[in-house]
Amino acid sequence: MKIKLGLAALLGATVLLAKDIIVPANTLPKNAQEFIATNFKNAQIALVKKDIDSFDVTLNNGTEIDFMINGEWKEVDGKYQALPNSILPNIMSKISTSSNAQILEVSKEVSGYKFELNNYMKIYTDAQGNILGQKMDH
Repeated sequence: MKIKLGLAALLGATVLLAKDIIVPANTLPKNAQEFIATNFKNAQIALVKKDIDSFDVTLNNGTEIDFMINGEWKEVDGKYQALPNSILPNIMSKISTSSNAQILEVSKEVSGYKFELNNYMKIYTDAQGNILGQKMDH
């Protein structure tokens, strides 16, 4: 009985830790705050949710940014708005120009990046921006 009660308490604590909690914007790591200030000059932070290993930030223009707990970005979703090339200047400008489309979402992958464009194309690159593959996503 004590073991079951202990297990239930541990499970309950784990569920609480994994749940997103709303935190003040100033609790974001400095590099995350700088990333937002540099790339989204005309937007303010509307909401910051923190869980055990990440921060989910929503800007007042609708853009959503996922940061790892150390403040490095892992995904930026413009929510149908073009993202600024300043996020990855050398790579994003090349992708936009070569595809003749706007980048709506970018995420870090194990070996590079994934870009989602407004023409329903997904483009995968290595860390230097060399295109590894692409596919249509209807």
